[in-house]
Amino acid sequence: MPSKNSLRRLSFIGLTISVCLFQGYGQELNSINTGAVVKHAKVSYDGTKMVFIANYFGSFKPYMSGFDADSAVWGEPIQIFENADIANFDIQHPQLNFDNSKLYFSARTSAKPDYDIYSSELKNGSWTAPQLVEIGINSEVDELNPAFSADEKRILFTRPFPAEAKTDEFCGQLFYSELTESGSWSEPELLPPAYNTGCICSPYYSRDNKTFFYSSYEDVFDSEGKRIARKQFSIFWARIDGLFRYNPKAITSIIADNDLVSPSLDRDSTLYYNSGVFTKGQDRIESQILSKSITQAFHPGEMTLVSGFVTDLEGNPLEAGIQVINPYTTKIYQETQSDENGYYQVFVPSSEQYSLLAYKDQYSAQSKLIETGEGSLESNFELFPGVDVTFNVFDEEFYFPIEANISLYDSDFNFLETIEITRGEETEISLGKELNIIFNSENYFRDTLNLPFDEEVIFDFFDFDIELKRKLKDVSLSFSDESGNNLGLEITVYNVTRNEKTKRTVKDGKVTLQLRDGEVYEISTSAEGYSYYSAELDLSREEEVKEVSATLQSVENISLVLDNITFAYNSYELNADSYEELDKLVNYLKENDQYKVEISAHTDNAGAEKYNLQLSNLRANSVLQYLQDNAISKGRLVAIGYGESQPIVPNDTDENMAKNRRVEFKILATN
Repeated sequence: MPSKNSLRRLSFIGLTISVCLFQGYGQELNSINTGAVVKHAKVSYDGTKMVFIANYFGSFKPYMSGFDADSAVWGEPIQIFENADIANFDIQHPQLNFDNSKLYFSARTSAKPDYDIYSSELKNGSWTAPQLVEIGINSEVDELNPAFSADEKRILFTRPFPAEAKTDEFCGQLFYSELTESGSWSEPELLPPAYNTGCICSPYYSRDNKTFFYSSYEDVFDSEGKRIARKQFSIFWARIDGLFRYNPKAITSIIADNDLVSPSLDRDSTLYYNSGVFTKGQDRIESQILSKSITQAFHPGEMTLVSGFVTDLEGNPLEAGIQVINPYTTKIYQETQSDENGYYQVFVPSSEQYSLLAYKDQYSAQSKLIETGEGSLESNFELFPGVDVTFNVFDEEFYFPIEANISLYDSDFNFLETIEITRGEETEISLGKELNIIFNSENYFRDTLNLPFDEEVIFDFFDFDIELKRKLKDVSLSFSDESGNNLGLEITVYNVTRNEKTKRTVKDGKVTLQLRDGEVYEISTSAEGYSYYSAELDLSREEEVKEVSATLQSVENISLVLDNITFAYNSYELNADSYEELDKLVNYLKENDQYKVEISAHTDNAGAEKYNLQLSNLRANSVLQYLQDNAISKGRLVAIGYGESQPIVPNDTDENMAKNRRVEFKILATN
């Protein structure tokens, strides 16, 4: 038995086209070649698989073999398609794409006898039935030898010479097409004459998307014009870099007397090719598979194999999309899909930075910045089906936090669910749908947030600040004197809920205020020569407050009862709930510092008259002291207790007795 490094000579009967074989890693392909005619073999970019056409059972069909790195042996060939899927197909020139998930080839059927370019995809471990590649390349003549670039954005293929050329039937011309930015393929173009100097066959695109090899049937000359080989198939190198600027070069280091066809590269840039003798008009070809290291000048650009797995957070494999993106231009360099095991692989230019993006419907996306180098690189992804979201809802005007709930709707505003939210707490929301979230809070207008969770989501947590606008109520105020005349005056609007005070000047006695719905207000007035007025507006009550009217009395010789001034039982100690009313009086006296006032206290007739007089004096002085403590000058104040001597109603009921227990103030003079 020959050694692993020996080259095996094979004879094939019944072959009328160029034969393409492959010997990987110096290993004889006994498991592939034995007992059959094998042709059009191509190794995958990662060197792990090989596809070819063979007649193991009498008719030619596509097969695949896998390389066992541990034993350095190619495995037994496996038929790629079910017989029923290709019963009507004649398939030639198979080639795997960059991640071995798609197979391209030429084929013809009885319904369409010319060769066109077809493809098949690997789905759940099986290859789909052949599908015509609708890229605007297939025509009414043969399209053979399809060679897609690794990024699947360029294609080389051959078409036969025009009939008038009267060339051999196996001769072809090299055509080129590329994927445009609009997503369509350009009109196939015949490569310039420098690339089409003879009969062309078996183009092969290298993994750098630029370098390619092909065989051409022509004489070969050296740099001095001396012919160094007879007219035959020789292997040529060329490169596409934007334009066809690199003229093809014959690889003279492997020139031989035999025809050399079907070049391909392993990952170490060793060139494999078929060497044989073709005799026109006969059905015989003798060939052998050779390999030879080529010089650096013919190497494709250095590429890094980036591979890994895409899983969910529990480690379950996901079939996800993978994009390789140039982070500086944001252009997509390459796209692929992880398989049912979550595995993916791409070839990326070495010593450059790229972003890798993994994404899947109803899952998140994940992006990683990688720096490629020599050899290979592993990059794994974990995607998640939902995100944690925190909604912080604020008052738009004053930016204080408020309680709210959210209602979830789809993109067409079909209701999904309602969620109660609390400030600072996380809410989990599933991905895969565009959501419209409506925020609801009592006394506030609703607001809507659109979350395009049907698009790529990279982060697993989001924090949103939402500002809701408070609803306002119109409240009309009107003030007049005892004769019904409108009074120009200044009003103080005190928001009790938020402890905020503002002032408004009313020129004609009427004003309409826009007050925040659901909050409590106090309205007080200050008009020179008139008593002050105070009223509470509770906008949180169900009954709606729309209008407030008040008549202000002249301050001359009148006494005004101070509401809500109370004392402890049988005591002159002020109750705490009296301070609010007293503070209004303090403000009034500060704003009208020209007034001197009398503070009087009164009792009911319960108890001894002398005791009631004394108690009323003490109570009047307690109020006076409070005013002094709040910066009202003692010289402006007089405190008098009248006891039970000046009732305003008969002391005949508990309710009337409570009315007689009162504190009044009266303006005595104007400074």
